[in-house]
Amino acid sequence: MRNSLNSKESGPVRIFKFFSAGVTLVFMILLIVPGPLGSSDPAERKAMVNFCATYGAIFVYLTVPGLNRFFKRFFMPLVLLAAGIIPIAIINAKYDALLAAGIPINSLDDTMTVTILLLFPLIITAWQYSFSVVFLFYVVLGFLDPLLIILADESFTPEVYGAFNASLIRIPALSAVGFVITELRDRQRREQDALEEANRKLEEYAGSSERLAAARERSRIARDLHDTLAHTLSGLAVQLEAIDTVIPSRSGDSRLKAMIGRARSTVRSGLGETRRALKALRAGTLEDMGLPMALQRLADDAEARCGTAVRTRIASQTHNWSDDLEEAVYRIAQEALENIIRHASASRTELEFTGDKHRLTLRVQDDGRGFRADSPPSDFRFGLRGMRERAESVGGRLSVQSRGPGGTAVEFQWSMEEQ
Repeated sequence: MRNSLNSKESGPVRIFKFFSAGVTLVFMILLIVPGPLGSSDPAERKAMVNFCATYGAIFVYLTVPGLNRFFKRFFMPLVLLAAGIIPIAIINAKYDALLAAGIPINSLDDTMTVTILLLFPLIITAWQYSFSVVFLFYVVLGFLDPLLIILADESFTPEVYGAFNASLIRIPALSAVGFVITELRDRQRREQDALEEANRKLEEYAGSSERLAAARERSRIARDLHDTLAHTLSGLAVQLEAIDTVIPSRSGDSRLKAMIGRARSTVRSGLGETRRALKALRAGTLEDMGLPMALQRLADDAEARCGTAVRTRIASQTHNWSDDLEEAVYRIAQEALENIIRHASASRTELEFTGDKHRLTLRVQDDGRGFRADSPPSDFRFGLRGMRERAESVGGRLSVQSRGPGGTAVEFQWSMEEQ
């Protein structure tokens, strides 16, 4: 159970404990206070004493520390059985004594008392267990009550008939209350699950958007550094080289040549640092291994994680594609394989990458369970949005085809003619 009732700190246990204390106090008052609240009938007083002792024992049972750890999952079932069976047994013992003394039975008052005393255990039971368990438990109790009445009296007198009818009426009444409680509980849990799922989707979307924004920002910074600082430093280095060549090689110019040499060395050092910064802004695996080997690494990792074969057909040659285009291809392949691992339950996956300097194509296909085109899984929907944005950012096209149980194919195409 998600909301365990076996902890003494849980809300239902505390409320049940206070209910037991209240019932004990009420019957103690009825025993002590004379007059209209009390009763001088021995059978009535004995029943009050039994009720007081029963609910006092339940209060102690729920209060003593460590019992919940000792009984573990049987902690609440034991007390719920006691709270369900003992009140019926007490009332039937009272009936037996009254019938033996020739005193008429007041079945209406006793039925009301037992119904009230059973109502709270019913609430706890319905909140913890399924409706079928609740219904079966209270049907058994409902038939146990009149059966004990008949066994005690050994005849079907009008008084016994009234008590029998009252017990039967209690079955549908308590079952209806239990049904309402279980329905409310199930609805609350469905709404809680829906809320947790919505929060999870929101977190995934926020994470996906954040990663995409970070990648875009890195790409923008890399472009800016390459187009401004790197070009400027390269131009400055060329100019210093030219100055060094046109200065006459006379002894008086040695100091100037040394200064130009130091400046040229500083520029080259700065250019190297800039290139290292540009490298750090790109995907590490992509930069270190190149696009073909980086795609193969993705396929190998996916195969190790999902335990099924990932067949690859990857062109080994690159054609001086832009850094942004290569990173878009890498990230789209990464997202497509991740979705296959999470959702597809595929037995076979294919990754194909071909291209030349004018065009390229990436295709990731599986034979998994697929999805309806109008309702892809939530994780895939967020990832699909990111893949489309990456494709559009480099002037490419992304298409997704799913054949329900026949698998899914993700294809990215880029052509220089369309730029």
